[in-house]
Amino acid sequence: MRLKTSSGAALAAAALLATAACVSDSTAENTSDSALSGSGAGEECAIEETVKLGAVFSLTEAAAFAGAYQQEGLELAIEELNASGDITYELILEDDKTSVEDSVAAFEKLIDRDKVSAIIGPTLSNMAFVTYTDSQSAGVPTLGVSTTAEGIPDIGDYIFRASLPEEVALAASIPAAKETLGMQQVAVLHDSADEFTASAYNTISDVLADEGIEVVVDETFETTDTDFSAQLTKILDADVDAVILSALPGATVPLVTQARDLGIEAPIVGGNAFNSPVLVGALGDAAEGLIVGGAWSAAAETTGNAEFIAAYTEKYDRAPDQFAAQAYTAGYLIDQAVRSDCDANREAIKDNLGQILEYDSILGKISLDEGGEVTQEPVVQIIRDGAFTLL
Repeated sequence: MRLKTSSGAALAAAALLATAACVSDSTAENTSDSALSGSGAGEECAIEETVKLGAVFSLTEAAAFAGAYQQEGLELAIEELNASGDITYELILEDDKTSVEDSVAAFEKLIDRDKVSAIIGPTLSNMAFVTYTDSQSAGVPTLGVSTTAEGIPDIGDYIFRASLPEEVALAASIPAAKETLGMQQVAVLHDSADEFTASAYNTISDVLADEGIEVVVDETFETTDTDFSAQLTKILDADVDAVILSALPGATVPLVTQARDLGIEAPIVGGNAFNSPVLVGALGDAAEGLIVGGAWSAAAETTGNAEFIAAYTEKYDRAPDQFAAQAYTAGYLIDQAVRSDCDANREAIKDNLGQILEYDSILGKISLDEGGEVTQEPVVQIIRDGAFTLL
């Protein structure tokens, strides 16, 4: 098992020790099912048994803004994969209702009752730090599609992510913003109560120091806050070149809106969580000039991207976002792992997920290593005239 001493990994380790007594050891769980092993390899792979895949997304409550897109992106991928024949996937989808308790219950159901070969999700990193210990203990390969906080892959060797880490997105967006805006002095504003945003804050601090950018205002807030006037007044008085913001979309909308209403005209720079047309639509004119780093762009000329956008838009009557694109890609990555040895058993999927090298996807060339980490080039975009434009 791979474990490091980061805050998230420490939480995961503690949870793993607490649940070890009630979750069976992975070697006992991972007896091979010959019916899930087929003949041929790669495109010629054929498996007679239906391959069960689980997915846990936040389809209701606070994180539904992302979970709904993830559901649609993954379902589109499974539909396309099944249409190609030879392997049939059954997607078992669970809603964790943006609740850690419900996320844990969903993972337990998929692992113990449904006996899925692999799990995709959950939507939020703070849930992943708890639920992934169950996946690790049971030996179920699990692929995150929006779990970008530091320490996620360190939970164990069955844990992977196809979601660009927030530190990579911010390490691209801040230097790009510096080059574009010539920023020298900034304000930093972050949600201190969320694992994802707290992790991102550490990255922001490091990148700003590396770039020689001075932080003249450093303010925090909590996820459930709705009034940001105290923090924003300090930023307004400081007259900074830009505001670096780490927040979930739910807090981003009122925060950015209040900033513009107060008279803060400085550009606002953020990471993965901002890369959604839902957020842009909710912000309206206040979104103009927002600079975001992320994993996907509708404007990118990556393999299959135009076809994905067209198929998604036709099926769901709305344009996809990054959450949809990453979930869609995850379906294909699982399929690649299955086809490598034409084996949909848990252990085979785990072994082969960690050997995907420069797979040509709509996200660009993407690799997963045996440590569970993803490698891909980030994209930086700016919102101009209400639309994302490559910066």
